[in-house]
Amino acid sequence: MILLTARADDETKMSALGAGASDFLTKPFSTTELHVRVKNLVESHRFQSDLARQKSALESTLEQLKETEGQLVQNEKMASLGRLSAGIIHEINNPLNYATSALHLLKMRKDRLPESEREKYVEIVSDIEEGVDRVQRIVSDLRTFTHPHAGGKDLVSLPEIIGTSLKFLSQELKDRVKVETRVPEDQRVMVDRNKLIQVFVNLIQNSSDAIREKKFGDEKPLITIASEADNGVVRVRLRDNGEGIAPENLGKIFDPFFTTKDVGQGMGLGLSVCYKIAREQGGNISVKSEKGKYTEFVLELPSKA
Repeated sequence: MILLTARADDETKMSALGAGASDFLTKPFSTTELHVRVKNLVESHRFQSDLARQKSALESTLEQLKETEGQLVQNEKMASLGRLSAGIIHEINNPLNYATSALHLLKMRKDRLPESEREKYVEIVSDIEEGVDRVQRIVSDLRTFTHPHAGGKDLVSLPEIIGTSLKFLSQELKDRVKVETRVPEDQRVMVDRNKLIQVFVNLIQNSSDAIREKKFGDEKPLITIASEADNGVVRVRLRDNGEGIAPENLGKIFDPFFTTKDVGQGMGLGLSVCYKIAREQGGNISVKSEKGKYTEFVLELPSKA
């Protein structure tokens, strides 16, 4: 907007610029000057538009660089854990196999004991068996890092994968947590079926634990699983209304061995395994949360090869 005026005092000029005028000319004016003023304004506008586009592109590139940097750091952590795990698995597996065999023999000897001692004997053997099972699960999680390419990818049914995962945790969730799924029946993803089940079991278990830690009032414990397809990518959102994650922990949630649970309640490998598998399958996983309100994991998976 160019203002043409006969009033040339400074107050009028400042008022005109303050009101939004781009420039002004005082009477009498030159047509040549008017053309030059218009040309300069047009070029200035083009320059600002180009600058804004370049700024937007630069900000987008910076975000991508930050994301790539985060993924590289996380991948290096996973690689380090993989190298460490290979040695640990070998050292643990042999004595673990001996312990498992010994437990089998101990179970068979139950009937040789007096009736009065059997109940206590069974309880002790069960405690030992539970401890051995925990060690085996830890070894299984560690093996995920050392054998990342076991199995192959197929076009599998996402609703079937989620249904199977929920069955594994049915006793954990039964009568305690409501689960709502909004996943199209015909939705397919190109993944290793067993590994994706492992991801969902870990994520749902994590949500169940977060809900267990929260005291509910009028609100009911709820886990929702919804999906959407977009340009060859299926995006699955798994959300719970549990205790949430503290802001200072969000950046560490996928780190190996990071956990906020008490000693003996978890090794902090579950979400690290989820991250590892998601990346192996050509996808990604991210999280957002508000302490005391909710946590939402977003799992991105390819829908074609």
